[in-house]
Amino acid sequence: MQLPLIFQDHMILQRGKEIDIWGSAEAGAEVTVSVQKQEKKTTADADGKWKMKIGPLEASFSEEVCIAAGEDVTVLHDVQVGEVWLAGGQSNMEFHMRYDADMKTEKETCTNDAIRFFDYPEVSYVGQIDEADYKTNYGFWRKAEPEQLERFSAVGYYFAKELQQKYGVPVGIIGCNWGGSPACAWMNEEAVKAGGGQIYLDEYEEAVKNLDLNAYEEAFRNNPMAWNTDLLGNPMSDLMMFGASEEEFAALLSKMGIDPSVLAEGEFFPPMGPKYERRPCGLYESMLKPLAPYGIRGVIWYQGETDGDTHPEIYKTLFPELIRTWRNLWNEELPFLFTQIAPLERWMDCIGAAYVEIREAQQITADTVAGTAMASSSDAGMRNDIHPKKKQPIGHRLALLAENRVYGEDILCDAPHLVSGRIVQDGVIELAFANAGTGLYLADHLPDGNKVDAGRIGGLRILQNGEELPEESLRAEVVQIDESGLKGSVRISAPAIRAGIPAEIKLAKTGWYTVNLYNNAGIPAVPGEMTI
Repeated sequence: MQLPLIFQDHMILQRGKEIDIWGSAEAGAEVTVSVQKQEKKTTADADGKWKMKIGPLEASFSEEVCIAAGEDVTVLHDVQVGEVWLAGGQSNMEFHMRYDADMKTEKETCTNDAIRFFDYPEVSYVGQIDEADYKTNYGFWRKAEPEQLERFSAVGYYFAKELQQKYGVPVGIIGCNWGGSPACAWMNEEAVKAGGGQIYLDEYEEAVKNLDLNAYEEAFRNNPMAWNTDLLGNPMSDLMMFGASEEEFAALLSKMGIDPSVLAEGEFFPPMGPKYERRPCGLYESMLKPLAPYGIRGVIWYQGETDGDTHPEIYKTLFPELIRTWRNLWNEELPFLFTQIAPLERWMDCIGAAYVEIREAQQITADTVAGTAMASSSDAGMRNDIHPKKKQPIGHRLALLAENRVYGEDILCDAPHLVSGRIVQDGVIELAFANAGTGLYLADHLPDGNKVDAGRIGGLRILQNGEELPEESLRAEVVQIDESGLKGSVRISAPAIRAGIPAEIKLAKTGWYTVNLYNNAGIPAVPGEMTI
């Protein structure tokens, strides 16, 4: 009898709803699954495959799951039942606790048997997982304890920590992510086409149309970057994640005996082809499908930078289609909570200005796709580092969304959002924000401790007659909550403001910005714009 990789000792099963358990056995074998005094039976088909539903299960900190196919019996020990979430995306979701700004503090207090993490190995094609030693570091359930913490997704850890403390049940995070991966890599071909991503399919076909498959296979197998058997044992991960400048990065590579010019030429990375992780549809097949339809409560997602570097103009249709495809794979309208990509000016070849369009697409998705919600990162970026080092605010804001949208808590979880404005008189503009809660405030520092001007709204630009008013002249103060309690008002004063002339209001509509306008839940305003 064989079980999918995720069914192991120490796993966490989703509570409160029927969940799928599946595997393979001898053709025609009667298969029995027993847990929490429930017993379900089925018969393996002619190919030996079987699948069944069991549950709903109650929260538990200690269970055994017995799976029997004839005389072949597997008992899974130290199983828990609680809340399970899949953490998907690219490097900012993959981002390990090793690199997190608060790692040292968390390591001292992290021990919690009821927080567990399963990281699916980063394999770029079906079958790769059996061709190298992936299972020493990945593909098993690890617990939140000091010697394991550095391998947890930082966003996933902070999210799980908050939910576990809030609800007192086990929380499991399934990591299924890969740094640098575009959305199309996590979709099937039908979905890529339906989402307007034909250009990705065409570019891939063009790239491989004259490919020498034998030479490609040799190049792939001889490239150490093609085998991610230990991300934390790869010096490139440390270089990328610790936040070196381009100059420092090049110097460190030289010390390692690596010519920095090969990065620009693409020679250091696996070649484009049928085993390259960024190709359309690849990771959907090699990493996501093997996990489906393991019982989960929902998805947390942090991705979009790579799409900003390629075709940001189609993300507004591609991202909703990705969500639909994942839900179809699980045959369930899963909650899908995601992070708006963080502010950035430039990092390596990544130019933050292109990410404005990605953030707009993410806002549209949150506004139009049922069962989705977006966490603000407006105060959590780094000007010249695409991997912000303080992930606790992101995990916390995703947890707030889950607590409200999924678990039904009556709490404020959404970011302030610009909804209206008016020119009061010469020198004064008033802006109104939804999701103010009990009140807005202007902070004098950001989560990373950096000081900001509490007399201004960071990232705010105002233009009249096509000319931008000097940013330093835009003084701000919170003035009121209106009678509905849904809008907070901020008064902007500047000598150059003129009544009777349309004003363009742009908040966080650049690549790099730092927003310091918060609601009472400590959530910063998201990008917005209007003409008043």
